[in-house]
Amino acid sequence: MNEHKKILNDFLVDTFNDILRQEEIALAHLSNHTLSISEVHVLEAVFKSLETGENTATTIARILRITMGSLTVAIKTLEKKGYLFRERTEADKRVVRITPTPLAVFVNQKHHEFHHEMIDEIVKDMSIEEERSLVEALQKVRIYFQTKSDQSK
Repeated sequence: MNEHKKILNDFLVDTFNDILRQEEIALAHLSNHTLSISEVHVLEAVFKSLETGENTATTIARILRITMGSLTVAIKTLEKKGYLFRERTEADKRVVRITPTPLAVFVNQKHHEFHHEMIDEIVKDMSIEEERSLVEALQKVRIYFQTKSDQSK
């Protein structure tokens, strides 16, 4: 592996771990150690599904790229912790909507603030051109990982 590729590899591994560590620290203060990073990402997916009114387990599992079984376990756990609730629709009792509680709204808002602050801090000293180049390069990284994820299904 040449030097640039080694630096890139170290960057990806270290940055991924650092981001998770920072999220864990922020989350510990926010939820009093009651939520895991994975659970926050489930909440985030629930909010994303609400944007289109498709807050069903199928849609949320698709957003997260996880199985329905894994999502069911996560939803039951978050429901017991008071972050989500399930409700059947009046129109079709077979359809179950996953809805966040006010506590989940608070956690989601703070999680978004964490990400906004992180991004603002990263780009604060960059020119528009540097920011654009970074985004283009990271889009290629994203495509690689999404492709790998899709292939592993």
